[in-house]
Amino acid sequence: MEKNMSPNILTKLRENPTIEYCFTLNQDFFSVILVTYLLLLLLETIWEGFVSSYFNLNSFLTIILIIGIIAVLTGKEDHEIEKEKETITTKEYIFIICAGILGSGIIYYKIQETGGLSYVISAIAGILIILLSILVLEGEDDEDSEDINTQVQ
Repeated sequence: MEKNMSPNILTKLRENPTIEYCFTLNQDFFSVILVTYLLLLLLETIWEGFVSSYFNLNSFLTIILIIGIIAVLTGKEDHEIEKEKETITTKEYIFIICAGILGSGIIYYKIQETGGLSYVISAIAGILIILLSILVLEGEDDEDSEDINTQVQ
């Protein structure tokens, strides 16, 4: 009762250390250029013409999407990734709160012409940023504990 386990093309390619290094490099490069794009988009949102006067952000986004698709398609499978049990640290909570405050401030800056409603909208947005970030981090811990519980049973 042996299953026919023929490795797919990607698994065969991963056997070559040079190609495996290129896949890893692509994933790291994607992370860097995605964060760069988001920062440039933030700068363009705050100061119009600050970035767009030098190059087109839409063309940059197209490049990012292509590299992102390659990164997703060549990424390691879930069973290949070693999951480490990590707890949420105080440093991460502080970072999340700062991100929520910063996001709230940016939203207020962009919609301040609406008057008193801009305070409410930006406060709600900041709270949502904080709560969703905490839920995402705690959700990862819950998924890890559920995986452990199913493996034990």
